[in-house]
Amino acid sequence: MKKIKRLADIQEEKIRLRIKELELEKDIRNNWKELKTDLRPGTLLRSKLSEYTHKEQGKEENLLSNAIHFGTGYLSQKLAEKTEAKVQNGVETLLRKVKSLLSKKK
Repeated sequence: MKKIKRLADIQEEKIRLRIKELELEKDIRNNWKELKTDLRPGTLLRSKLSEYTHKEQGKEENLLSNAIHFGTGYLSQKLAEKTEAKVQNGVETLLRKVKSLLSKKK
């Protein structure tokens, strides 16, 4: 650090330090924005997928087929649950109708 001989030197140093402070604050804001962007779920998923595809050349088909298999498994499970609920509802309705018909005959 230089020796301070005049008041103007002090003011110049204050200005230099203020500029440095503002630049560092700007860097911190930019790093914070990047960190928030990098930690979003969608960004994390994309980065992980790109890591797998770049690391394991030739296995993109496996990754894609696994993703498709997972998706179709999930959709088929949901479809089966909905179908089972509809069938159960239909069977209960049919039983109520049959019981009401049998009670009318007696």
